[in-house]
Amino acid sequence: MPSGRRDRSVVVEGWLASHADAGTPGPHLRLRASDLEDVVIRTDQVPLLCALLQSMAERTEARWAADGERYADEVVRRAPDPQDPAVERAAALDRLRFAAAVGERAEEVLDAIRSADGNDEAVATVAALLGVDPAPVPARLARFNLLGLNRTATQRRSESAGAAGLSRAAPADHLAARA
Repeated sequence: MPSGRRDRSVVVEGWLASHADAGTPGPHLRLRASDLEDVVIRTDQVPLLCALLQSMAERTEARWAADGERYADEVVRRAPDPQDPAVERAAALDRLRFAAAVGERAEEVLDAIRSADGNDEAVATVAALLGVDPAPVPARLARFNLLGLNRTATQRRSESAGAAGLSRAAPADHLAARA
């Protein structure tokens, strides 16, 4: 439905488990704005919003009745509770260990990324170098903004700069200047 803000919508999503907590099984609704900002509606839109919420609640409850328990057993109840303090602590320590490993082998990581022909090769090489699972590597490397240093990205930047008549410092020079 349209929101009270120009060119924005109110989005109502039906979920078979809450993603806001430990994955509480059961029909849930999520209300958000299309731009992920606060939901704003005009007061004359309240009846429409209530009707939309009621409609989505009925659809979500019907879906839950059809296959919700199976979904909960297969997905929600098997997963660790992401808000369990022990799970949060383990995840935080894992992220810190990754950052420390990148720091300890920074030159090798940078060389691997610079010489890679693309992100997939960079991720696989860095994961092997650090002895970690490659799945979380892209998100964790993104914290360092290192994937833009692979050969393909560097060549594109150099070619763009060359076409514009600009000179570009090497990526390592840029990082050294920031250190």
